Amino acid sequence: MSAVGDDPLDSLPAAILAEVLGLIADAGDIAACRLASRALLAASYHCPRVRLHAASSARRLRGLKGRDWDGALLAFRVAAGNVASLLGPHLRSLALDASEGQGCPDEAARVEEGEFDEADDLYLTGGESVAAWAGTAAGPSLREVDIADFWPQSCWRKAEALPVISHFCHNLSKLGLRNAWLCVDGLKIMPNLTHLALEFIRLDDEDLSKLNECFPCLQILKLIKVGGLKDPKIHFPQLKTCCWEVSNVPRSLAIHAPALVYLELKCVRPEILILDTPSMSSLKLTIDKLGPTVIVGGLVSLTNLRIESSDLNSLLRVFTDGRDIRTLDLELPASANRYELYEAVDPELFSRTTEVKLSPRFSYELMRHIVFCMTTHDCRSCLKKLLVHLPQSNITTCPFVPLLNNCAPSCEVTVLFHAATSDAVRQAASSVWPMGFPDISWQWGTWS
Repeated sequence: MSAVGDDPLDSLPAAILAEVLGLIADAGDIAACRLASRALLAASYHCPRVRLHAASSARRLRGLKGRDWDGALLAFRVAAGNVASLLGPHLRSLALDASEGQGCPDEAARVEEGEFDEADDLYLTGGESVAAWAGTAAGPSLREVDIADFWPQSCWRKAEALPVISHFCHNLSKLGLRNAWLCVDGLKIMPNLTHLALEFIRLDDEDLSKLNECFPCLQILKLIKVGGLKDPKIHFPQLKTCCWEVSNVPRSLAIHAPALVYLELKCVRPEILILDTPSMSSLKLTIDKLGPTVIVGGLVSLTNLRIESSDLNSLLRVFTDGRDIRTLDLELPASANRYELYEAVDPELFSRTTEVKLSPRFSYELMRHIVFCMTTHDCRSCLKKLLVHLPQSNITTCPFVPLLNNCAPSCEVTVLFHAATSDAVRQAASSVWPMGFPDISWQWGTWS
């Protein structure tokens, strides 16, 4: 530590130093800063953000034995509570990370002997662990909490993280929980929560009714591989952004969100899909096939559409008919046969779409089929932007000339060559193709 009167940071306001430490966030680095400067030591008691990496610390401590191991383990288990008690009402953001990869929420009920850890030194979402920091003076002051649990310890026992956090952290606006089995019994209404992220979670809320009830002001929702759901219904009146990757195969999926603007949905084949989202302008949909019942009458504002599916024909009819789609991005799943697109794309799409992206898995043959259909049907296009991923090929002639013939004047065309394409082919294309279409603005790149 610097000698008295020699600390160069003494002249800086303590509030600024506290914010600097908050940007560092990592608890170990903050501890090192405390030793380096008297001013930083004083400012550390007002640090607004702290991040604890539990997994790396635990692995190091597991090398200790006997009494040293027991004492270190005890110190580790109370670390978050100690930090929260130390910083009190100054703490605004707390992140705890004990993760090692992701969990498998749908397998939580079928864990085989030897695949789970009976210890609890890394079990961060249990009620006692959460109350250790949430029950301090920091609890009501916290605005952001992010916890990544250790799946071998958390997968086989229910965690009370949600009800405990809702009891103590009344002003929380952002909450993220990963790798845990969460119960919702006792969950209280959190009117200030606007951001919620649940990733690799087994959730005891089959239809999401408890989440809908207790988070009425949610604006951003992220559900990534949340298992345990049966006929889930998202119903948040203020929700604007939603990313939902369904981990199991529920019979139905429903989203009722009048203010939703952006939706990214990944699912398999729900029998019922309901999208009551009249304000939604952007949809990214990854789905195997459509089920027998699809209700999407509330998509009057949809303009940007991305679909990844082997059932493009049905999906395009559902999501493009009668709508002014300006940006269309099409993709085939990795397992799809290249011939599955042959009857999927109606060339009339290009007559009312201003921007089209043809994904990497659209082979040359499929692209040739598309432009053949356009030539046959004499379609006129209003394309202003076109992005094409070309497969590896030695062909130097442009494979999508009919599409270019139907582009709007001054169209921007971006051609991405496969990384294995020879330099000779690239040079020939970039020098010859623009000569045939001088009004088009060309850009070149690479994909792999």
